[in-house]
Amino acid sequence: MDLPSAARSGLLPALVEAHTRCGAIDASEAGRIAAGLRMPAALAWEAASSFPDFERETARGAEPVCVGPACLAAGAIAGPGQVAVECQHRCFEAPAAGEDAPFPESAIRLAGPLLAPEDTDWRGLDAARASGRDGVLAGLERSGLRGRGGAYFPVASKWSAALARERPLALVVNAEEGEPGVYKDRALLCRRPRRFVEGLAIAIEALAPAVTVIFLNGRAQGAMESMRSALESHGDILPAAPRVVRGGGGYVLGEETTMLNAIEGRKPVPRVRPPFPVESGLWGMPTVVNNVETIASLAVIFREGAAAFRARGTAAAPGTRLLSVSGAVARPGVYEVEMGVTIARVLEMAGGPAARPIVAALAGGPSGGFLPESTFGTPLLPGQLHATGAALGAGGLLFLDSPAAVRKTALYLAEFNAAESCGKCTPCREGAPRAHEMLASGNKAGLEDLLEVMAVASLCGLGQMAPGPIRSALHFWPELFA
Repeated sequence: MDLPSAARSGLLPALVEAHTRCGAIDASEAGRIAAGLRMPAALAWEAASSFPDFERETARGAEPVCVGPACLAAGAIAGPGQVAVECQHRCFEAPAAGEDAPFPESAIRLAGPLLAPEDTDWRGLDAARASGRDGVLAGLERSGLRGRGGAYFPVASKWSAALARERPLALVVNAEEGEPGVYKDRALLCRRPRRFVEGLAIAIEALAPAVTVIFLNGRAQGAMESMRSALESHGDILPAAPRVVRGGGGYVLGEETTMLNAIEGRKPVPRVRPPFPVESGLWGMPTVVNNVETIASLAVIFREGAAAFRARGTAAAPGTRLLSVSGAVARPGVYEVEMGVTIARVLEMAGGPAARPIVAALAGGPSGGFLPESTFGTPLLPGQLHATGAALGAGGLLFLDSPAAVRKTALYLAEFNAAESCGKCTPCREGAPRAHEMLASGNKAGLEDLLEVMAVASLCGLGQMAPGPIRSALHFWPELFA
């Protein structure tokens, strides 16, 4: 049974509004929403009950206290009159408490072309328009831009694959940014929204999508307000207005097919691939999914030229990228660095240790891994960290100053991945909680076999990458989990 897309696509916005107004959503409230959308109550409740935020009462009168990895390492704990919440993405001020707020300019620690003060003209968009679609695709090919969401797929190849279907397509901007320890997209939306809007206009001009959707993390209130203001102020440069959809929580929403299901008003779980989104994505249309940093980079490429973009970084991974640096460093915040910079250089940029010597770095968050200080000469490049048991991911880098912090963070990530599993596939649903139990108890017999099954048989990146932090922690610090 399927429903007209217009009805189903109104479900998630209605759930977000109801949660803001009423708090936790129960089956009766989901039924009321379903009646208004003329859809079966069971389908509405199936979706609503799968978003973790909608199961929770809004923290009325209670101050939220972040217990994400950076804040946990900084000693965060919820006291009287406070409520513990997952990563608030304000790791630059760990331990963080209070409601979401606009990203402060002071937390941008190192700016390159992407984070430089915004321009007053639209030179990048003008250049893209003058080039036409073929010229834009050629410029992207020359620039070597890879997606900045974690997979690092060549952007020109993704766009060309969608356009090759020769039918109406969709453009979706992934602004979910739900990975603990990552906040660089919030920095762009809050502090450089004009650059994002220009990049979005370039993408819409080149792709001519039938529909454009910006999918934003439901808790990112500051980013939402800033982005909406920018769209209202500069929306006249956009060939078509985008639709903004807010999520309902859940790390797995960052997975692109899960996000597409959420936008369509379906249960937020990954789809089996193939087909891939560029073949059949949102409402069956060929769909391009790019994240905020990737979209904003378009404005830089077409303003400066592809050659200038390629002059930074490496031949295989050109340009700059944004890193969310947190933990036991003197100057946590967002750093725009050239692709290929070493972890040691990032630590130096961040002012070195805040107090005690750094013993480890977590790269890639729940989907990454731990690296000891002896590996800090490793360049931050796609695939380069795999040999050391980590992954660059979306650009989160958490520095830790004690073995105890490594153990605490590893256990947190194992528990986090178990809690965030959508439950659709058995290897992740059953394997992640069991892996956490085995790591915490020190009873590791069979753990590696379990992690291998998760890595090769899980449906999406959450289960496939969840073994990373556990494996790397055990490899470099086995004594912590005896």
